[in-house]
Amino acid sequence: MANLTRWNPRNELEIADIFRPFEQMFEDLWRAWPARYETDTTRPIMRPAMDVVENDSTLTVRVDLPGMKPDDVHVEVENDTLTISGEVGDTIEKEGERYHYRERRYGSFQRSVRLPNTLDTDQIEASFDNGVLNISIPKQPQAQPKQITVKAGKK
Repeated sequence: MANLTRWNPRNELEIADIFRPFEQMFEDLWRAWPARYETDTTRPIMRPAMDVVENDSTLTVRVDLPGMKPDDVHVEVENDTLTISGEVGDTIEKEGERYHYRERRYGSFQRSVRLPNTLDTDQIEASFDNGVLNISIPKQPQAQPKQITVKAGKK
């Protein structure tokens, strides 16, 4: 019996566990906004999902734009800021139709990303495939990592 250790529930909790319910609450709040707080007179805010990925030679920006065509999207770079904008308008009401329920979003959107000055914005390329906009920006040669060969020393 001398080898038994008394159980203390505080030893089971980590500091991060204490804040987890609060983090979940804020995630749920932001995930549902603005849909939860919209009224019939306000237009929903469009904020398409975006990923920014970097490797040794390129920075890639991916934006989900389902249902859009390449002609509906505008991409520009100005003062080291990449701006992606467009308008979704395929759910416009037609005469004689009444919506009983509406979840599809419509309206304009704009997303901007501040770019580091190590990118070659003159060589930017954009492609649109299956509702995903891919923007590829190569790094300048001096910004790319260089491999240095280590030589054996003489004794």
